[in-house]
Amino acid sequence: MISRLPFELLSSILEEAAYSNAREIQHYTYGVDTTSTKGKVQRALRGRVANDSLRWLSTDAIRQVNTQWHDWACQYAFRDLYIRRWRGSERWTQSRNLHIIQGYPSKDVYYRDPYCSLRKTVALFATHPSLASSVRRIFFDGFYNIETTALIFQVLECCDGLDSVALPWITLRYGSDDDWSHLLQLRQNGTALSSLELLAVDLKQSQIKDHARQVDKHPLRSHTVDFGHLRRIKLSGSSNLMPINDDDLVAISRTARLRELHITGTTSITTKGLVALGRASEATLRVLEHSPLSDDGFEHPNASSTGDGSHLCHEILQCPHLRDLAISLPTICVDLFSDPSAKWAGDVQIRAAGVCGQLSNLGKSRDAQQGFFNILSQARSLIQAQQKREIDLNIELYIDHFIFEPSKQLVHADLSLGEILSDGSWPVMAAPSSKGPYGQTGQYGKDERAYQCVHEEEFLEGLQKGYISF
Repeated sequence: MISRLPFELLSSILEEAAYSNAREIQHYTYGVDTTSTKGKVQRALRGRVANDSLRWLSTDAIRQVNTQWHDWACQYAFRDLYIRRWRGSERWTQSRNLHIIQGYPSKDVYYRDPYCSLRKTVALFATHPSLASSVRRIFFDGFYNIETTALIFQVLECCDGLDSVALPWITLRYGSDDDWSHLLQLRQNGTALSSLELLAVDLKQSQIKDHARQVDKHPLRSHTVDFGHLRRIKLSGSSNLMPINDDDLVAISRTARLRELHITGTTSITTKGLVALGRASEATLRVLEHSPLSDDGFEHPNASSTGDGSHLCHEILQCPHLRDLAISLPTICVDLFSDPSAKWAGDVQIRAAGVCGQLSNLGKSRDAQQGFFNILSQARSLIQAQQKREIDLNIELYIDHFIFEPSKQLVHADLSLGEILSDGSWPVMAAPSSKGPYGQTGQYGKDERAYQCVHEEEFLEGLQKGYISF
């Protein structure tokens, strides 16, 4: 019988059956609409069915076979959960069949508790702890007040096998030290949370002015909150209410030993916080991503913003296991690419405002410009050294609105102004570019014209003749 098969093989068979069942399930939800048909009622697409709901529906038949299959189906369905705040309003019709509906749907708007899914999850896990033990990853979306933060931590307290969690950033303010220490601690079964994501958003002005929201319990000040078991932290987005800042990252760095650090789309975190976490994890860090949100006014800080005036290029090289890198720095120099033993691989993207020691002179000083081209040459040397070790490495540098590709000796940019200033005599050998306009150190989206690419030598010629400038 199939139930006598080894569990690993049985699990693979049931998973294939669940995939097959999912293809037969409706992947979208529908409502009725009268706005585009002059009063005639028709079915309208509302949105996709959540993946966790699809997994539950696809295992409906499997759960009814026997106890073993039921337990497997519950573990499969509850492995990843996405819990979000309900938004919108509904007007109900008097029938499920569209062809017999007479007149318009009811004009009465039916209230629905926006936190219903969160409350029901708390109740479900309290009465069925085995289901909570099946959760490996959970994502919370849209819960930004003190009440919902308490409910979130009630859910997390039940999940004793949790590996990854995505939380609203405000939980770092509203959660207590007991909440955070319980979430991050090593459990009795020997497991611990390995991945933490904190997602920030802007709130309405009415929410910001609400005094009830101006609460910060400072859980990071407690010595019981230990980030030592985490392997990955991702901080994403920016907020206008108590955003995560450098002081928070400094506090986290006291216990953190990370393998991956992602800081994206932020305006409240500078290189000071980045360096603090990087130094704490320099022996273990493998992935580093720092992409601040330029459109909200991010300015590249000077070297003194690290707190001790340390050289950031040298700081990065202190991470011997670093492989994947995408980072924004105030300045760069040849030191960044000077270590032939670096383990960098894949696509490395570096954004900078200038050359170390020449931050304000790159657009004027020939020495600063020559120093930058020496950086490109040193980057090529590192790429070649990695090729000899059979490691594929591609480096891209973003300076101002120019994208430099050292391996191909190409520069990608909008060169239309140079064509005008040179009366069409420059550039001579321009080709269409598939890159840009993205990754600029200025405001994103400020230049939407198609990019072209030229050889570095031709770019330098245009630079020296004043057709283009940094």
